[in-house]
Amino acid sequence: MFLKTLALKNFRNISESFLNLSPRLNLFIGDNGQGKTNFIEAIHFLVEGETFRYGDYSTIIQFDHEYSFIKSKIENNDLEFNVLLKLNKSKKEIFVNEKKTTKIEQYLPPVILFSPESLSVIKESADERRKLLDNLIATSHKNGRSLINEFKKALRMRNKILKDISEEKINRDTGIQTLESLNPIYFNLAAKLSYLRIKSLIEIKEHVQKALEKIETLNVVKFDFEYIISDQKIVDNSEENLAFLMKKRSQELFTAELSSGVSLVGPQKHDVIFLYNGNDSRFFCSQGQQRSIILAFKIAQIVYHHMVNGFYPVLLLDDVLSELDQRKQSSLVLSLNEIETQTFLTSTDVDVLKKLSIEKSTLFKVQNGTLTN
Repeated sequence: MFLKTLALKNFRNISESFLNLSPRLNLFIGDNGQGKTNFIEAIHFLVEGETFRYGDYSTIIQFDHEYSFIKSKIENNDLEFNVLLKLNKSKKEIFVNEKKTTKIEQYLPPVILFSPESLSVIKESADERRKLLDNLIATSHKNGRSLINEFKKALRMRNKILKDISEEKINRDTGIQTLESLNPIYFNLAAKLSYLRIKSLIEIKEHVQKALEKIETLNVVKFDFEYIISDQKIVDNSEENLAFLMKKRSQELFTAELSSGVSLVGPQKHDVIFLYNGNDSRFFCSQGQQRSIILAFKIAQIVYHHMVNGFYPVLLLDDVLSELDQRKQSSLVLSLNEIETQTFLTSTDVDVLKKLSIEKSTLFKVQNGTLTN
């Protein structure tokens, strides 16, 4: 499954552009600030339905225009689909073969994004690490994305009830009864999502270890993780135990939830700690070691996806080579040469192709949002 073409109109600084894409490597070369990342962002937006950068719809649509669109021809098991995402300042619409739809997962390849921001995930907030786990689930498991969306929907409903109770918009007893009727659904989804996160971490662990050993060739390293719920490391990761722990903690924080108007228990509050030789990488690793872990995790994610689904995801690499030292660059390049995945790479280095021994490569030079020869 891969993208054959990409067409953009009024997207950021790109007025109009059409690209025939390589099934292996698509390289966008240009100086900083010319719009290379906009092509990567457009692919991410088409698949994920959201940007990985700051800004709302109005900042994505080119100035003085009312709409923007992203269009791609997708090849999936010898079948072709034309997917169109049309965006105005208040909504987005998706069409497959000119028919409007809301479900496009079956038509689009999953994408894995690796950007300079990805390298700082370990030292950032727990929310960023949760996003890393959920991206692993969404890209690798058939029902992963729908499970995440179902949980988010239940969380929004639960938060709405709690907020209405705290702001006295509804009768307290009525609100609590409504909350109690929703809780079984909420905690069931919370347990399933938490279980899938931990299961995926367990299954990807050996692949992260192998990738980390290739990166840290000069050091003996051991990768591990801890999944944290309410400041406690989880040992029994069965769905039943996870549900029990969260229900128990919710009972303890019941008064606090009612007064704060927000759910204080659930996967949206969990954390994962990556261990480097048994130590918490947030506090006992250098920035270089933290980057090695994330680089290994991303490489492992590609391998894990292939193991689970039988095909590779699309890889988006936004100017990451410039952020890595020579050893990590070599490790990433070696992985790209070995893994048969469609890759989109941005760089200011015109000689980057010499580092990659990938035959099916297409080079795009970008200047001020326009492709040049």
